[in-house]
Amino acid sequence: MSESPGTELASEYSARIAQDLEVNAQEQDRLATEIAALEEQLRAVRENRVVLERLQQALTPQATATATASATGSAPVPAPGTADGDADAVVPHQRTEPAPNRRALPKQVPAEPKPSLVEAVHAYLAQQREPRSATDVAEAIRAGQPGRTIKTTVIRTTLENLVARNRVRRTKQGRAVFYTLSAPEAPEAPEAPEAPEAPEAPEAPEAGTEA
Repeated sequence: MSESPGTELASEYSARIAQDLEVNAQEQDRLATEIAALEEQLRAVRENRVVLERLQQALTPQATATATASATGSAPVPAPGTADGDADAVVPHQRTEPAPNRRALPKQVPAEPKPSLVEAVHAYLAQQREPRSATDVAEAIRAGQPGRTIKTTVIRTTLENLVARNRVRRTKQGRAVFYTLSAPEAPEAPEAPEAPEAPEAPEAPEAGTEA
């Protein structure tokens, strides 16, 4: 028995909706990848700013001390005989307060930059013997970097990028997706050099010929 027109129309709409959902998922993955790249760039710029500010603070203690001394110091004492009037006039001694002790600032060491998401994901999978899901990887990286906000969707996108580069292998168990580190390719063995050919023996002179 042939299907009714309503059933055929519903099947056609269902197929179109499935295609639209697939296109939507691909667009989400693309945007998530771009967002992850922008977040990495923003993090690098912020870390560079922190390093530059610390270097600036380490290089400006002398300028700050000079400004402080000029703000708290007294007027200079003129040398005898140089003031207007009698050269033998006695110039009263002006009391000067000792400059405050300036403690040496501790040397500030720039903070070590945090590894990128790609490096962190690759390092975590290299330590695992069993496949791990994107949620497992995200939780492990968040635990190792408490001050860093990492979303599971960004980790999943990073893993998919590594899969595209053949650096990570993806497996499915039902509806769950797991990731493992791809085995490194064995280097090709170098070819053995060819043995040199033995020199040919000189021909013996024929009998009866002069030496």
